Amino acid sequence: MEREEMDEVDEMNEAKSIGIDVGGTFTDIVGFNGDFFHIATLSTAEVISKPEILVDLLDKLQPYRVTFGIAAWVRRGKILRAPNLPDFQKLEELAKFEYRMLNDANCFAFYAAHITGFHNVFAVTLGTGVGSGIVINGELYEGHGLAGEIGHVYAGGSEKCVCGGVGHLETFFSGWKIKEKFGKELDRAELLGYEGFDVLCREVASAIMILDPECVAFGGRISSLLEDGDFRIGIGKYLMPEFEPEFVVIKDPLAVAKGAALLAALRR
Repeated sequence: MEREEMDEVDEMNEAKSIGIDVGGTFTDIVGFNGDFFHIATLSTAEVISKPEILVDLLDKLQPYRVTFGIAAWVRRGKILRAPNLPDFQKLEELAKFEYRMLNDANCFAFYAAHITGFHNVFAVTLGTGVGSGIVINGELYEGHGLAGEIGHVYAGGSEKCVCGGVGHLETFFSGWKIKEKFGKELDRAELLGYEGFDVLCREVASAIMILDPECVAFGGRISSLLEDGDFRIGIGKYLMPEFEPEFVVIKDPLAVAKGAALLAALRR
């Protein structure tokens, strides 16, 4: 699916809920009224520097509920840190709307559970950073608010992470690390041959053996370059044979926004 500047939205398709994916480069906006529909894709830099653009758009749509999926550590709706998203504080100017702020990987996890039909899902997003979300018995699991930060588990070494920590998974495998190391994006063959991919697989395998999910779903720009079997093989060698989750790559660039819209619609 190609990103577009703006889709025509029929007046009859008034959104009951809206999901907004604030990514490092783009901000995708999706409505939900029983079906998902793409509303707009905007520049994140522009949205953060001029929040009124988003405010004006939401004013026109008059949604019942809004949920943001943002690449940040979120506890009880408050953003604690966003290593890959500077100046996120400006989004607080949207306070005139009733909205919920969630980690983007959590929104992706909920959408993954929705479209795969599995009730127990571990989801991993591979883009600028590495995130993960957990769905247990059909419900989003947030722990004390920060559950699923697999990108910042200690994976070895002493290299500094963008968050300020050292030896995190993102220092081995992430969009920012690949760009720093190679100066370009890698294709599928290069990703599979990159030693950082093996570190990623090892850490995901550890999470699988703790959670024992029915499904492990992958999303994000880097994941879209890979196939289900790539993860099944790469992760499988670190798993005990009794662990047999389904591996799924969801190649939908609007998945986070759709998950956010769905969570907004179902919010009590």
